[in-house]
Amino acid sequence: MSLAVSTTDSSTKEFTAFKNDGQLCTVHPDWCTETGVHDAHLGARHVVMGNDNRELLDARLLDFSGSDPVIGLGETDTDSIEARAKATELRRFADALEALADTMDAFTNGEPPSSSDTISCPDGVSFCTGDPADHEDPNEHLHHGPLTAMGAHRPYAGRHGDGIMTFHLSQVNDEAPGLDFVAGGDWPTLSLGEVDELINDMSMHLARLRAARTQIVGLTPGQAIETAATAGRTWTYDDRYGTRHTVTCPSWCTVNHTDYMDGTRQPADVHHQMYGTVAHAEYTEGYEDYKSWQLLCAHLAVSPDSPTSPAYRVPHVLVEVAADTYTRPMDPDQLAEFIETVAGQLEELRTMHPRLAAARAEWAARPHPTTTSAEAT
Repeated sequence: MSLAVSTTDSSTKEFTAFKNDGQLCTVHPDWCTETGVHDAHLGARHVVMGNDNRELLDARLLDFSGSDPVIGLGETDTDSIEARAKATELRRFADALEALADTMDAFTNGEPPSSSDTISCPDGVSFCTGDPADHEDPNEHLHHGPLTAMGAHRPYAGRHGDGIMTFHLSQVNDEAPGLDFVAGGDWPTLSLGEVDELINDMSMHLARLRAARTQIVGLTPGQAIETAATAGRTWTYDDRYGTRHTVTCPSWCTVNHTDYMDGTRQPADVHHQMYGTVAHAEYTEGYEDYKSWQLLCAHLAVSPDSPTSPAYRVPHVLVEVAADTYTRPMDPDQLAEFIETVAGQLEELRTMHPRLAAARAEWAARPHPTTTSAEAT
């Protein structure tokens, strides 16, 4: 089964509409693709197509009331929490679909899939696949886990059809286990600390890859970055003294500036902003009720006439680390440093996860004394 994902290019649509019609949506200008006078606000439509050219699933932002939008997912209206839960489920589905493709490729290539139930390590090493060739030397038993690779059969893997950046767990006799990683064509064995260094470097490399993608988008005509804005959007407003000002938004600005036209604003009040994807987590202050708050939400912004600091007068990024708690305005180097810090903490969380699982198992195995009714009194 083949799938195709398509997305309506809202930026091109909005720019063309603005150019021809001159009237963008005044209620939801950052995402509504309708122009002129309209009551139904419709966002760009994202569609998954089957290999029979029929739609399997679609999603878009909708607002028929002029207030709070919803996500139209298939035939149902979905809020942001439900949408994130469904996105997680769909990612699992995509992983399972990829695994089915790998299984099919294995059978097609005449290689039956390996199973931990068919071969077991004679020495009882849990991760070892039990390959007889690794255990035939009575003085040296080699223990290897199953190979894990990235991008099997993807175009970027090139001639490496089984994937790139391959690794597996390894151990010699009773020595400490390590990780064999294909680097520049060789297979160095990495210690736990060296694996941490590798994860750190790969996290940084991924951040640079994302930055390169953004750069490519900026250099490719007709492409849109995450939230499309109208290039060269120009508007005017009268300040509190009656002086008229003309403002041209940066290409990435998604702010609806209609509030600035009430005759009470000054140039220092004008700012341009693009909101990043919003993430939420449940936390509390002082053991109060747990609530879902924003977490690590980034905003690209500029306030050309800000009286606060020169850092606000040039494009910068603010990160809402927690609810109403922001970083300073960061330039590209400062943001890169912040990303590395967050990436390090993410790896710390990943390290803590198996520790938690082990601690829970240990705790469950402990004898827990029970309190009798006599002791309770």
